[in-house]
Amino acid sequence: MKQNVFSDLEKVTEATFQKERKLLRPLLEAEARVQQQLARLEAQVQQSRKDSGSSEGYRVTGTDILWSSWESASRRQLNLELARIRAQKLNAMEALRRAFGRQQAVAKLSAAQTEAFKRARGKKLSSY
Repeated sequence: MKQNVFSDLEKVTEATFQKERKLLRPLLEAEARVQQQLARLEAQVQQSRKDSGSSEGYRVTGTDILWSSWESASRRQLNLELARIRAQKLNAMEALRRAFGRQQAVAKLSAAQTEAFKRARGKKLSSY
């Protein structure tokens, strides 16, 4: 097998690996964004609980029930979005692992082939 074949394969596997990395980045950013939104919601819930004890009108007007309903729906929606993003992330990470494995395999084959060419050339030169 010619050396340039492995060179071309190395370029293709590197390009595939980089493509898969680029596909993973937006998913990681989206996951972080949703986790921040959940953390912000949790902070709002804690603040609401702290403030509701000192505000009687909050309960009398039924605002506490509306708030609780909104908070529950928001949390559910964020958790669903987070689950969807994580499922996509798992698929993207698997594709990235495959691309990395292929890249490493081709690099090892190329290195072995280069070494074999060097040894063959060394034997050929030493026989003269």
